[in-house]
Amino acid sequence: MPSPTLSREDAASRVTAFVYGNVVALASLVPLTREDAEIGRSALIVLGAAVATFVAHAFAESAGRRVRSDERLTARQLVDEVRDSVPVLTAGAVCAVVLAAAWAGGLPGHLAVLAAEGWVLLRLAATGPIVGAIRGTAVSMRTLLAGVGLALVGACVTGAKLALTH
Repeated sequence: MPSPTLSREDAASRVTAFVYGNVVALASLVPLTREDAEIGRSALIVLGAAVATFVAHAFAESAGRRVRSDERLTARQLVDEVRDSVPVLTAGAVCAVVLAAAWAGGLPGHLAVLAAEGWVLLRLAATGPIVGAIRGTAVSMRTLLAGVGLALVGACVTGAKLALTH
């Protein structure tokens, strides 16, 4: 259930961060190889992309909020923007941990990359239920299909990568 104090604007910001973070994570994963995972490069690339996108997203949302209001942003509003941008980090952070397992030798590199890509695709497919949960409403068929469609596009990109590189 959504927080009773979560405004529609904050909910929208979190959903935007969730989708954007997953798309950026998938984009950073697609060019990675087994070797990248096994030498640790992939974990650093994905984590770097996630952190950079998190900072950029929080800044952009703060700038947008400033445009919508004549008032200066309060410290609380800045904290809210950072909090609402956390979903950008979660997509990349989980992927980085999975990829680091290959670097540590606990998981073959190709499986680590596939697992990280699968994680992001599942998150994209779950966009509809997440939107419903944040809004406190049932999932609409349109939102559900949009998330599944986005995941399918991501899966096609991942499949093309596999076909071209393996």
